[in-house]
Amino acid sequence: MTEVHTADIVVAGAGHNALIAAAYLAKAGKSVVIVDARSIPGGGVATEEYLPGFFMDSCSTGHTIIQANPVIRDDTLGLVAAHGLTYVDPDPVARVAMPDGEQVGMYLDPERTHAEFARFSQRDADYYMDFLADWERAKVAFGKANNTPIGWGPSLDQLLDELPNGGVWRRRRALSAVDVIMHEFTEEHIQAFLLWEACQTFGSVDLPGSGVLPYSIMGGRQKRSWTIPLGGSGKLTDALMAVIEQHGGAFFGDTLVSRLLLDGDRCVGVESTDGRQFLAREAVLSTIHVKHLIDMAPAEAWGESFTYGVETYDIGIPLFAAFLVMDEVPTFRGKGPKDTAVSSGLALWPHEVVEQVRAIRDRRPVDGSAWTLIATPSIVDPTRAPEGMQTVKMLVPCSHVPPYGYDSWDEAKEKHADRMLEYVATQIPNVNGDHIEARIVKSPLDIERWNPHMINGCAHGGDKGVPFSGPLRPAAGWASHVMPISGLYQTGGTTHPGGSITGSPGRNAAMVMMKDLGLEFPG
Repeated sequence: MTEVHTADIVVAGAGHNALIAAAYLAKAGKSVVIVDARSIPGGGVATEEYLPGFFMDSCSTGHTIIQANPVIRDDTLGLVAAHGLTYVDPDPVARVAMPDGEQVGMYLDPERTHAEFARFSQRDADYYMDFLADWERAKVAFGKANNTPIGWGPSLDQLLDELPNGGVWRRRRALSAVDVIMHEFTEEHIQAFLLWEACQTFGSVDLPGSGVLPYSIMGGRQKRSWTIPLGGSGKLTDALMAVIEQHGGAFFGDTLVSRLLLDGDRCVGVESTDGRQFLAREAVLSTIHVKHLIDMAPAEAWGESFTYGVETYDIGIPLFAAFLVMDEVPTFRGKGPKDTAVSSGLALWPHEVVEQVRAIRDRRPVDGSAWTLIATPSIVDPTRAPEGMQTVKMLVPCSHVPPYGYDSWDEAKEKHADRMLEYVATQIPNVNGDHIEARIVKSPLDIERWNPHMINGCAHGGDKGVPFSGPLRPAAGWASHVMPISGLYQTGGTTHPGGSITGSPGRNAAMVMMKDLGLEFPG
């Protein structure tokens, strides 16, 4: 006999955006059931005990962008006040080594960052202060656009036109991050540092539509640093699940959705690979990747426009990860442990970044790293490791195809980890076998196995260039979280405004669903 579970709302996928939407709906009195392929909720917002006593963020670590979302800024779900979610803003903000051995530091005090930049160029250091002020004026427009469902308010271009230099911003957002950085800054170390920061959303920084990244990333980090939750990235998930469960919601893990259940032309639930059915009295909310979602219903149910949009959707740039247990803080050459930022790494010169990112898009093997992140959250959060020990995560972009002539990333991953760690040790010498007590390597294949939403190890929901942003995300005509199949809604990284830990797709989807269900959205 088929096992059936019924609720007002069925949520397929338990990423942080889906959980935000589910929390709003549950608080509004709707019964909610959430299903996910993993045994635990959170998607990329998870912290796991990979080794006894060592708690690693399996994907996301920095939560800077979501700080501006009313979910955190105004604590609209009570995650902070009622459920103990606590954030810290590490200082220094960043330390990055350049190919020539120079290093650039960033600090919460903008004057200290100015002084650091001035070591390389007084002109660029002075311009950086104007750069920050310009972003402070413009960020309200971008914030409104990101935290409003498509079609519910003025377009981003209309919002930008209200600025004194709106035309400048309209051009900037259409340019690439590389274009903007190279036009506005003149010194190569500062250019490389800004591009390293812009790369942290794993986007194609050389393509049109990425031009705002240098401003938004630097502006956010200059104000808040690389904000992290105490106890790990998964503490955001824990707080969201506490809200959902407090209002009667239920989570079913190890439940991989195989198809949408249709009654005529309406979606009324989902079915898992083991035959269980989850039926929705009112609506189904999906955060399944659109590349998978489209295979879960008959082709004719989607329509030509949506189908074409999904077929041409760019899944993004894969990542490669190594999780390290170290007996001391990764320390840069010539510096002390106190100089290491939670968010540190190695940069390449801009032309080298462009060459590697293009090679990745062309699906050519790449054995280097366009940018390298060394994340050590245990520096400011001792709950993540035993006393005297550190949890370190190395993230690098990589190609969809393995390097070194191997046929599979399963064959290549340990060699690639060795090569990347040798590269890191040229600038951070103690990242070596004498101080690494354990390591766990995750190739793009491992990442996809861990979370099917992260197709080929692409963790940010897809590229956010011009063809895949705003009213075109995920497909033209279907950017307002309502899907072509009646009763089905979509959220997550494949929807506006895209991936990273922003919470915006989840809050936006909640707004749309609650309006359709006749509920008042609380803010």
